[in-house]
Amino acid sequence: VFHDDQHGTAIISGAALLNALELTGRKASDTLVVFSGAGASAIATARHFERLGISSENILMLDTTGVIYEGRKEGMNEYKERFVADTDKRTIEEALQGADVFMGLSGPGTVTADVLKEMAPQPIVFAMANPDPEIAYDEARAVRPDAIVATGRSDYPNQVNNVLAFPSIFRGAL
Repeated sequence: VFHDDQHGTAIISGAALLNALELTGRKASDTLVVFSGAGASAIATARHFERLGISSENILMLDTTGVIYEGRKEGMNEYKERFVADTDKRTIEEALQGADVFMGLSGPGTVTADVLKEMAPQPIVFAMANPDPEIAYDEARAVRPDAIVATGRSDYPNQVNNVLAFPSIFRGAL
């Protein structure tokens, strides 16, 4: 069974991630990825990223309660348990400090410009919530001109989501 919101998003964002890692000179195994969202799409994408070389220790996943951390009981289920992290970080602001990649698979307005300032140099920001991303493309680029920014929208550059054709990917990204 192939589910476009899960597997399509995982495959397309995985291809985009590999391109972005190459453009920024990062090794997958050393890359810290923060997922905003812990639904089916985020979980499928995180699992796929592990197959692409992202270390499970370098994945932080957040849901509406916050970081999915070791010992957390509230809002947990068997699927989220796979991404329990041994961390003292609890919020998106804390999770994104020094992070290389933001994977937005949640909802609009989840991330502010100030939070992006705390990410690593040349951050990779995939704000894919539709129709309104976690942070607007223009806002993210204004605060982090060194970032590779993509959304799930076709009216902005660098569309990355479960659309299986995206000819503009990373045109003028850096």
